[in-house]
Amino acid sequence: MTSASRTRADRLIGLDLARFLALIGMMATHVWAFDLETGGHTPLTGVLSGKAAALFAVLAGIGIVLTSRRDLAAGSPTAARLNLFGRGFALFVLGLTLGLLPGGIYVIIAYYGVTFWLAIPALTWRPRTLLIVAGVWALVWPVCSQLIRTQITGVEMPEIGSASWFDLAGAGFARGLLLTGVYPALTWIVYVLVGMAVGRLLMEARANGRLRDFALLLAGIGLALAVAADRLAALLLGPGGGLNGIARAWTGGLEPDRTTIVAVEDAIAEGMYGTSPTESLWWLVARSPHSGTTLDLLFTTGIAGVVIGLCLLLGTVLTRGWSRALLPATGAGAAPLTVYSAHVVMAAVGALIASAGLGMTEDKIWLVSSPQLWVLHILGALLLGLLIALTRRRGPLEALVHASGRAIAQLARGRERTGANLRE
Repeated sequence: MTSASRTRADRLIGLDLARFLALIGMMATHVWAFDLETGGHTPLTGVLSGKAAALFAVLAGIGIVLTSRRDLAAGSPTAARLNLFGRGFALFVLGLTLGLLPGGIYVIIAYYGVTFWLAIPALTWRPRTLLIVAGVWALVWPVCSQLIRTQITGVEMPEIGSASWFDLAGAGFARGLLLTGVYPALTWIVYVLVGMAVGRLLMEARANGRLRDFALLLAGIGLALAVAADRLAALLLGPGGGLNGIARAWTGGLEPDRTTIVAVEDAIAEGMYGTSPTESLWWLVARSPHSGTTLDLLFTTGIAGVVIGLCLLLGTVLTRGWSRALLPATGAGAAPLTVYSAHVVMAAVGALIASAGLGMTEDKIWLVSSPQLWVLHILGALLLGLLIALTRRRGPLEALVHASGRAIAQLARGRERTGANLRE
């Protein structure tokens, strides 16, 4: 049996299902974001915005644990750290390349690469430490981010959308990836740390034959966290005075009218682009999608826990027949980087076709945002997933990231062998 085959045999179907849901959720927010008749956001976008990407990030944290466990079990934390650095480097390069494509999608991959680098010191932390640090950071960092960004003048937020090679020489490139971009790594590290804690606890539960209990507990805790964050945001924005505080900032300190209050509510519901506005500290009590506030982080982390827990639970009860029927979905979930990248390329091709010739006409605008375009992307993901599952190999981009991590990790293993020989 090949290494890839062994890896596939050891996979948890529930995690692959969760990744597939994250993928098609992000696809919906990318290619069915706007209603062509009203020009506004679709109801589905309102439901999924911020949640699918957060789920993807938490699952990335779980993936870090799964890919580093062998080096750590072998007593080689340096190799595990270098492996993660190499994986992050491959993601960074891929993300900058995908960022060159048109299509209107804010590509998250380069930001993930940076987040992987930030997670390197946490590779050996215990679950409790990971959760404590993630919780404290979720409380402290949004305030720090807000205060730091108030001192940055003359820069439009987000400073970077899809990071690309064209941004590399820009003065705000590193700042955008870490602080002022669409997926600022210093904010998104919360999801990755939580995912790493979940991954460690998951592996322990699986080894002890308590996977189903763990899945139920994870879903329950996630639901409680999401409900608590949602209700606290509603309390602070309404009776707590948050809406009025933001509205006063908009009116220059004057008592806002109902129209201004409604405009603030619409802005909160529509979502942000990685960070909260800086004109009022009251923005920090909102849980607006992609705002990076404490309550946004807690709410979306809770939702991710619910989805992962339920998918893990479903994976424990699936019969062999159902597992085979779901093979296209689980195959896509087993190769999320390949599927996501193919989705970005498909969106770029659609945008180019839509704008070719005489420009964006009514008969071609569906290639930019429509339910049928979303279905096409889902079908493409399922086809890719089926092909990958049938070949019983890693996805091509997963293989590339794996090879990058392993190549750099060999540096540590080589030094360890040299040291052992010298000691002998």
